[in-house]
Amino acid sequence: MLSEIIPLKQLFPFHSCIIVTVICSSVSYAIFMVIIEPSYRAIIACFIIPFVTLIPYSIAAVPLQFLLNKCPKRFNIFYLLIYCVVAIVFLYVSYKLEGGWSTPIFNPRKMIVWAIGAGIIYWLWDSVIMQKYEYPYY
Repeated sequence: MLSEIIPLKQLFPFHSCIIVTVICSSVSYAIFMVIIEPSYRAIIACFIIPFVTLIPYSIAAVPLQFLLNKCPKRFNIFYLLIYCVVAIVFLYVSYKLEGGWSTPIFNPRKMIVWAIGAGIIYWLWDSVIMQKYEYPYY
């Protein structure tokens, strides 16, 4: 059984930190969206965006976070670059998979700004919450 191999006390802080990182990043991204696109629709969407961004952060950023936390380094610029590239690739792939079911949200430049913003926000919260040397995860 897994709990006999790895005590639950050692496993819990890691998973709770991941959940906190994803939630903080989603809320911060919603605030970022309101700052980038201030309007009454953006303020209403501020309450919906955190729930929507949980999906891409969970699909793309959490596995990458597992990989990068094997060698934890706080505020590493290389990790920032990796998060931004993965965010742009995820945006591109999801846009292509969508396949024209709806019109594009905005112009591609603004979408790239949103993707880079998502990468920066997740990198910041990952560096603040997860990249701690006192918790040996692996």
